Amino acid sequence: MTRILIAEDDADLRLLLRLVLHRAGYRVSEARDGVEALEAMSREAFDVVLLDNMMPRMTGVEVLESVALLRRTERPLMVVISALATRADIRSYYVRGADDFLAKPFATEELVDRVRMLLDERTLTRRPGHHDSHGGTAAAG
Repeated sequence: MTRILIAEDDADLRLLLRLVLHRAGYRVSEARDGVEALEAMSREAFDVVLLDNMMPRMTGVEVLESVALLRRTERPLMVVISALATRADIRSYYVRGADDFLAKPFATEELVDRVRMLLDERTLTRRPGHHDSHGGTAAAG
């Protein structure tokens, strides 16, 4: 079963996300800040991490920078969820390793769709014998 970590300091939003993702069929864990998120990732393998940027102790960007040090095949898909959504903010998330971004507020259906899309894309790139557009075998991750 797909494992998702929610790193969000807002308890109400964490609860909403947990319920929505659980209903969509995912196993969900929670972290209240970036430090807890990194601790959880060191203990368990997650497929996706939903990462708020503005959290106490350690921001989402700092978590992205720490996770970027992992090998691509070991790294979970990182989705930043933030109200900080200027072009510069969004660019900084991607530059630091985000796989996707959702601006707050967002529709929960859109979140579930984005998670499914990212997981589907990862599955396609890991499929044995999958060839990229240049005729070579695509790399994992």
